[in-house]
Amino acid sequence: MGFFTGLVTLPLAPIRGTAWLAQQLAEEAERQLHDESRLRRELMQLELEHDDGLIDDQRYAEQLDVLVEAISQARAYAAANRGSPEDPYGS
Repeated sequence: MGFFTGLVTLPLAPIRGTAWLAQQLAEEAERQLHDESRLRRELMQLELEHDDGLIDDQRYAEQLDVLVEAISQARAYAAANRGSPEDPYGS
């Protein structure tokens, strides 16, 4: 980008910065949504609460189904994104 172009587009810098920040936040939210280790911790917590009698069998079964589906989706997401340019570590 040349000097003149930089000066002309300078008023757009806050907009570009905001768009970049929004993209970063969306990517992080997606990573957290598909974080299998977080989902496994939630599954362990669910099992502990059920074993301690804090939740009944019906609620346990409902939440178990949701968590198992989420773990399955997280694995599919990880497999689909393995080695992508956005994921330099290939995980």
